[in-house]
Amino acid sequence: MADQHYIDRYITSGQKETLSLKNFYDTILVENQFRPDHIYRIPIDDFFLKYRAQLEPALQWYSLPESFYYKPKLLSMEQYGTTELWLAILRANGMKNITEFHYPVIKLYNSTLLKELISTFFKREGKF
Repeated sequence: MADQHYIDRYITSGQKETLSLKNFYDTILVENQFRPDHIYRIPIDDFFLKYRAQLEPALQWYSLPESFYYKPKLLSMEQYGTTELWLAILRANGMKNITEFHYPVIKLYNSTLLKELISTFFKREGKF
């Protein structure tokens, strides 16, 4: 019998992944006191900024094809096997959002080293 996939299993599996955007930064909720229905989620304590110095040895130069301009998630999928590390790519290059992702040469983390470092820091922080 062919392997069947269901969306609920896919979602559950994704929520358990270590390399998940929710593990790379914490957030706080901020409410507008004059409009309580306006609540904003603000990211804080960014993993890739917090451990920038420790992650730096894993950086390498990468020639970015034009087909990847403005598509850090696509590059993340190709390089790391997940779209969740797009933020790491932006942070490695000092970019704030995808509108800046259009340079022919960028920095990328070595996949193996990055995953080892993430694993080490997550164990220390109790995220495993």
